[in-house]
Amino acid sequence: MTSTLHAYQTPEHQPFFWRGQNGCAALLVHGFPGTPAEMRALGQVLHNLNWTVQGLLLPGFGPQFDQLTHSRQRDWQEAVQTALTNLQREHATVLLIGNSMGAALALQVAAVQPPSALLLFAPFWRSANRLFDAAFPVARLFLYQVRPFQKANFADLQFRAGVARVMPDADLDDPDVQAAIRRLELPVDTLGEVRKAGRLGYQALPQVNAPVVIMQGSEDIVAVPRFTRQMARCLPMLAGYVEMPGSHELIQGRSEAWPLISALVQQFAHQIQQPNETTACA
Repeated sequence: MTSTLHAYQTPEHQPFFWRGQNGCAALLVHGFPGTPAEMRALGQVLHNLNWTVQGLLLPGFGPQFDQLTHSRQRDWQEAVQTALTNLQREHATVLLIGNSMGAALALQVAAVQPPSALLLFAPFWRSANRLFDAAFPVARLFLYQVRPFQKANFADLQFRAGVARVMPDADLDDPDVQAAIRRLELPVDTLGEVRKAGRLGYQALPQVNAPVVIMQGSEDIVAVPRFTRQMARCLPMLAGYVEMPGSHELIQGRSEAWPLISALVQQFAHQIQQPNETTACA
């Protein structure tokens, strides 16, 4: 017996658009392999301040994840740029927010179409594995698929919680379901597009002429803090860099740092509504 897996089918993975009334808007861009679900708690913080909030679903992600191989970095960048353009037509202040790979896409777009400010969480621009980074251009010539969960430990509570967020109806104690998850394949070309997005985001840093605040988890093994600090030093208008306890999933409303994140986001939002004051993140 084989099991069919259905990922990202629940409503929280869909894009969202919540209208506010104060003339300010925020565009929230998720990471890889995420969806707008990871941005909802953050969006709610801003919507509670009467901001218009849009959570974008990047092409090929969410319920269409099995078609992701047909999407490219350029498609993701253009989706962000189009959404930003539409918000800027109607709002005097637009905050562009990116998480992980979404932060890299936000930087690319901001370099050519400046928002009022940027807020980046765990910005990804290179792998922590230097050997992987160096070998990837050659490996992709003969390696077409990888199985990221082939050695998954289904007794690991954190792993189970992560899978449950994506496939809430999956019985993770069913051997057939476990086998199906272990067989899941991810095209190497798609990983190459994620890698490309990160590198282009880093290359765009000197052209980003808008205030930028970065929040980074000190235990992050995906967007490694030392690389994020290197990125921060290259920004012409760095308004704040905050490193706090936490892993790569800072913004989903469950981390111990969430109260601090919520407070800092509200502070930054108030400051960019007042352009005559210095934009900073304490």
